[in-house]
Amino acid sequence: MATDDKYDRQLRLWGASGQRALGNTLVVLVGTSACGTETLKNLVLPGVGSILVVDDDDDVDGAVTTRARTELTDSLSKFASPASNFFLPPPPSSSSSRCVRNDDGDGDDGNSPRPASNAARVCALLTELNPDVVGHHLAAPSLEDLDYDSFLATLANDQPPPPPPSSSSSSSSSSSSFSSTTMTPRTVLVVSADQPSTVFLPLSRACHRRSTPLIVVRSYGLLGYVRVQTPMPYHPVIEARPSHRLPDLRLSSWPIFDGLADVLSSSTDLDDVTDTRDRSHAPFVVVLLQALDKWRRRRGGGRGVGECDDDDDDDAAAPPANVGRRQRHPETGAEKEEFRSIVRDMARDLNHEMNFKEALQEAHLIWADGRISEDVRAVLDRVDEGSFLRAAVKSDMDVDGGVEGGGGEAGEGRPSYGGFEIPPRVLQFQLLVLALKRFLKANDDYPPLEGTIPDMTSDTARYVALQEAYRRQAERDRSAIREIAKSLLDECERQSSGCDLRIAMPTDDEVQTFCKNSRYLRILETRPLFAEYELQDPASPVVASLASTLPSTSASHNIDAIQSDARDDLLATTMDPHETDPVQTPMLWWIALRACDAFYDRHQHYPGKHDQELALEADANEVYWCMVQIAGSMGLTESDFIKEHLLDRVRGKDLAREVVRYDEAEIHNIAAVVGGVASQEAVKLITGQYVPVDDTYVYNGIASTAGVYRF
Repeated sequence: MATDDKYDRQLRLWGASGQRALGNTLVVLVGTSACGTETLKNLVLPGVGSILVVDDDDDVDGAVTTRARTELTDSLSKFASPASNFFLPPPPSSSSSRCVRNDDGDGDDGNSPRPASNAARVCALLTELNPDVVGHHLAAPSLEDLDYDSFLATLANDQPPPPPPSSSSSSSSSSSSFSSTTMTPRTVLVVSADQPSTVFLPLSRACHRRSTPLIVVRSYGLLGYVRVQTPMPYHPVIEARPSHRLPDLRLSSWPIFDGLADVLSSSTDLDDVTDTRDRSHAPFVVVLLQALDKWRRRRGGGRGVGECDDDDDDDAAAPPANVGRRQRHPETGAEKEEFRSIVRDMARDLNHEMNFKEALQEAHLIWADGRISEDVRAVLDRVDEGSFLRAAVKSDMDVDGGVEGGGGEAGEGRPSYGGFEIPPRVLQFQLLVLALKRFLKANDDYPPLEGTIPDMTSDTARYVALQEAYRRQAERDRSAIREIAKSLLDECERQSSGCDLRIAMPTDDEVQTFCKNSRYLRILETRPLFAEYELQDPASPVVASLASTLPSTSASHNIDAIQSDARDDLLATTMDPHETDPVQTPMLWWIALRACDAFYDRHQHYPGKHDQELALEADANEVYWCMVQIAGSMGLTESDFIKEHLLDRVRGKDLAREVVRYDEAEIHNIAAVVGGVASQEAVKLITGQYVPVDDTYVYNGIASTAGVYRF
């Protein structure tokens, strides 16, 4: 990859580990619409490892039947047109102007040259933006006929995709423009851009089975959305990077760790210090702990902060059964205010002693619970030690207790969960989470110390001593996590009967990153897109066709729970409409877009194709009834907001007429906004940093507003 100075600005966002993950990723773009190319552009610029652009090849003579060619032209030409896509120039007049990265001389067969495919032209322009990115393209006779399961399997195994189903030699030649000769082991992310349901539903199923993250982007007139489908079983987030991060000083823990106790014991009681400079440079941590000592003694003659507390006050509440005996801290509002008063009284001049002012501002750290939150507890509960030990052994191809209907093996040498692959990142995450669970059990539910302290008013000697105390304790905690993880791997080896393991010991940097972020662990699990589609439009002929040709999946096994969960989320969102004009609430426009997809399923073209007034009105009527049916299947018909703005025939027809008016047009500035959001979500999925959207981002360009929904 390129040097660090080239990417110095983005390294501040996701660090060296994030940049390495980005450089080790293959991004597959299915479709060459403006929205898709904008998404890929924003990943090429920061240095994604390689790209593969896949699209229909309308220029291959004889590769597509007349009927299929007509359908492709009618349904997709506006999404892949030079008039709406800056990255799709008109085909060059001669082969000399083609500058596509081609691994085996595609097109040099001695025949008369033909124009490059859309995929080739887009790939050529995108790779010009960053020479470090390896570009590949694949022109298929039809995206609808592509075997996406086999396609993703070959990508994961570093093999070229199989030739598209066609007897034409020219078709085989175009497919060979993708080669594995320059590929290295990598992760795969798929982006589907402005594709009909006949394409993105099989792609969604394949990505679900292969545990490959999928992002579906759509730009339709003045509207657009980004749909994230996480890999199975979930997407782990170690570096969640919350907007507000509470300093991990462990002032509320009992007993305080040895290093901090040593710093406190070496500090003179500030009430006895006469030197103004010495008093004003004591770290606020020392101020708070001495104030806590005074507060406890005032409340009932308790032991000092650094001493054992064998018996607490009679009126003190008993600690929970799962928490060891620890020093009592202010709990009620009156007690907290009393503690703050002690800090004020300790200061001789609060306006000039900045350390006491800082102590007053950070007083909440004394009673802030440093144990893990409920969100992290939910993450821990998702990881089962027995399942992990079985999945970590290569010989175990199907983990017992997986989801029914997984169907067969996930792939040669790949861990599976009920027939679904478990990505290596998830296995390593599970290993560290299991180590954390054992660590918490032995440490009163306190996670590993982060080991950093915030800036504070202090002299150098005391600040360095405090910093070193936290650093040493954090290193001890990391060593404990590392040893526990090693013992777990040893257990796996003992159960492997000589077979290799699918997971290696995490590096020291990976363990350190995990420990520093253990208070903010998250997992994201979105519903598969095909399952959402089945719930919303079960009468769709496309859904019925796929159900008869594709194997069953876990989604249909748990369809009632999925539908109930989605209905509760959506009913809650209807209580928060757009603040100035409820009609502009993004969810309403998403239902209108979803109705356009339902229209396409039934007619194989989008509404608004025919510009006669009667035809447009007929399309609007059908789109409106599709909207009503979709709202009903989503359980929204009882919502007053939906009744007023969608089920009302006059207002609902206005929404339908607007999307019919778009006639599937793609406006590049709308596509740029949607593509920018999609690329941000792609970076989150690739790097494992920041929390991706859950699960659909909807953009309303009419009112320049957006919303995130779980459909």
